[in-house]
This record gives sequence, C-alpha cells and structure tokens, in this order.
Amino acid sequence: MLRYRSVMKTWGLVSLALSLLLGLSSVPAHAQDSWTRYRYIAHGMGQIDGVDISNSREAFITNYERGFRVFEADLILTTDDQLVARHDWSDYLTKKLRQPLASEKMIDSPMSLEQFKARLILNRYHPMDVSELLSLLKDYPEAYLITDTKETDSRLVEKQFRLLVNAAKSVDPDLLNRIVPELYTPEMIRQVRSIYPFPSFLFSLYLSSLSHDEVLKEVRTLGVQALAMPFERAEAGWISSLKAAGAVVYTHTVNEPKEWERLRDMGVHGVYTDQSAPIGRKTAVSLPLSDMLTRYETEPTDGSQSPTLMPIPQQQNAPWMTWLLDKMKDWLQSGRSSA
Repeated sequence: MLRYRSVMKTWGLVSLALSLLLGLSSVPAHAQDSWTRYRYIAHGMGQIDGVDISNSREAFITNYERGFRVFEADLILTTDDQLVARHDWSDYLTKKLRQPLASEKMIDSPMSLEQFKARLILNRYHPMDVSELLSLLKDYPEAYLITDTKETDSRLVEKQFRLLVNAAKSVDPDLLNRIVPELYTPEMIRQVRSIYPFPSFLFSLYLSSLSHDEVLKEVRTLGVQALAMPFERAEAGWISSLKAAGAVVYTHTVNEPKEWERLRDMGVHGVYTDQSAPIGRKTAVSLPLSDMLTRYETEPTDGSQSPTLMPIPQQQNAPWMTWLLDKMKDWLQSGRSSA
C-alpha cells in the first residue's frame, strides 16, 4: 500500500509539473512579445498641455511616463520630400499648435523641412523629422511606433515608406521590428510588404469603403492580425467574426472611460486615445502551491482599463523552475523513504 501511494504521489507531481509547463506555453503569442498586448495607443503621441496631435518629442516622453507604450505618429512629406511627424499642413493646425504662420508659404500648403523645424510647438516643444523620431524610439526600447501616413497613392506610398525604412536602417535596423505601419487598403498592404516585410501591420479602415464581408475576406487572405476603425463603425457581431478570423480590433479616437467600457464589452481590444492614460499599480498575485510562483496584475486606477496579466517568466533557469525541481526531488526522496 505504501509503495502504491508513493507511485501515485510521483505521478501526481509529474502531472503537476507538466500541467504548469503546458499552461505556460499556451499563453497567446500577443500576450507575451507583441505590441497588441497593450490596449492603449497614444494618438498623435498623446496629449500634452491639453493639446492633442502635437506629434512632439515632449509629448512622446510625457505620455511614456504616464504608461503608454504604443505611439501613433502622423507622418507627412515636406515640400523638399522629407518625412516629418505632423498631422497635416493646415493653417488651423499651425494656429492650434501656437506656431507662427509661414508668411513665405501659401495658405494651407506644405512647409519645407527648414520651415517645419523652425517652428516650436506650443512655443517650447520640438517637432521631429523621421530620423529624430526613430532616434527617440531607440532611446525607449519598450515602445512601439504606429505610422499614420494618410496616403494611398502608390507613388507617395513608395516614397514615404522608402524614406521610413532607410531612416530606420540608418539609426538602428532593429527598430523595424517595433514599427507597425498603419495601412489603408489591401493593395497598400501588398505594396508596403514588398518594400519591407514588417513583422506586424495594422489594417486601418478610416479611408476604406469595403463592406464588412469584404474586410473579413481580406483579413483571412492577407493574414491580418490587427485592425483599426472609427468607433462608430464597431459592431459586436462583426468584431466577433474578425476575432474568430484571428484579428484584434482597435477603435479611434476614444477619450471617455464609459465609451471605452462600452466598446470593450462589445469585443473591442483597444483604443487610440489622446488622454486616457493606462496607469495602474502592480500587485503580486500568488498562484496555488507556492508563494514563489508569481504573476503581476495591473489594477486600473481610473476604472477605464481591464486588468492586464503579465506572463510568468519562462527563462530556462528561472527561480520558480529551480524551486519546482527541488521540491520534486524532495518529494520523490520522501516517497522512497516511506516505501
């Protein structure tokens, strides 16, 4: 009887270890090492001094410190074909950013790179060309960059993304793994993939007239893993179909916690936002059997974000693995002794 109990105890421990290992390996890939594990995207680098879409260096830094890790930057060409971080060339935006209007240019017309760089944002913040933006991304290795280039003309798409890829290769080629192009048509997706095979992209629908069924077909054909759409277009049934096809959905632009809660209940994965910061405090949550097996759970402080579970460390020589093996040895030895 004692030997039988010892054998059963041994198999129980082995089963426990296998269950833990298999459970860890079943964590979805996007929950471990992809930008889609984050639910908040800082729209136009996020708000600074109450002003949105500044696309400024300081807005990035400020909102990184608030908890954002995914940043959308608007990218546009200057008159001398340089790629810079700016939403548009309207005089309305220039006034909104409290910049002097360019007397040397026509109303609502593009600036040169020199004109663009000469105008501080809100009288003190710095506009960025693409190389400065990518250098900033390099300084913050946990951050991801989503590009909003707004063009579907193949000639302009070619020019913009060649400039982007060449700038990234010049600053640090590894940055290309953290750049997520926002692409607006199936044709653009194919074109940008031919320029550079970015690990991930975002199929954005704000310039698309495709029907729900047509979008779903393209998601399956192109292997789309993430979509963005205006929040008015979100429908629970459609989102469920997109999720079943392997794609998560982000909506824009959402600044009200109650609206985000409504969208989340509908199945929306995340939102572009100007001001809803993903700030939380981390608390240790013990798993069964041991205080040494710990995961971290972010508790929302503003009521607008659901808890985000961080994966348990899976390093080959992680302390919890060593502890588990030692316990198994102890139990096996005690089983032999009792037999």
